[in-house]
Amino acid sequence: MNLKILTKLEDMFQRSPQLLADQTKLKKALQATFGVDVSNVFFREVSQLAEQIDELVLEKYFSEVWQSRTKKYKYSGLKLIDEVNNLKPEAVLDVGCGFNEFKGKIHNLTGIDPYNDKADIKVKIMDYAPDNQFDVIICLGSVNFGSTDKIFRELENIMRLSAPAAKMYFRVNPGMQQPQPEAKWITFYPWESTFIINCADHFKVELLELRDDSNGRLYFVWAKP
Repeated sequence: MNLKILTKLEDMFQRSPQLLADQTKLKKALQATFGVDVSNVFFREVSQLAEQIDELVLEKYFSEVWQSRTKKYKYSGLKLIDEVNNLKPEAVLDVGCGFNEFKGKIHNLTGIDPYNDKADIKVKIMDYAPDNQFDVIICLGSVNFGSTDKIFRELENIMRLSAPAAKMYFRVNPGMQQPQPEAKWITFYPWESTFIINCADHFKVELLELRDDSNGRLYFVWAKP
């Protein structure tokens, strides 16, 4: 749940409760506040509307604004190409692949992304349920949006997608807000080392690396037994 959006909606309805009875005015107010067009404003709980707006905000940011900076990262950038290929994986999954930059460079790679047409499969991580598992999973800045329960569910699905002895490479944002206006309502999850270590313990994976990467990001590698 994006608490930032939910709190703003509650504030809007407290100040202007008439919005709850006028869908036309509500759509205009949402566009003016969040910068997205909400086609269906029917909801039973405000949290449902908040989730819909959160998805639209993310879609707009990643389809219209976001630009890749893969080359700028010391550990989680182009260095991963040789590192992953040296493992000779039979199947590699790039979660939130963006423009699918590793396609054709990392062997046997499938890129998934909910917003970018360059992906092999345009799908959210929670909706992706292939028949096979993957020897390597790459998550570079993709498991990074929303509250702890959402992040944890996404990690659970990554565990299900990973084969025995799989390696998982992560780049995460420790909660740094992006400067673009379109990113104003995005909640960047505040990753920190204790959470990473405790999650590794919970999922019974080995933490192979944990270090600061470029641009204030954290880089870590998990290995499944």
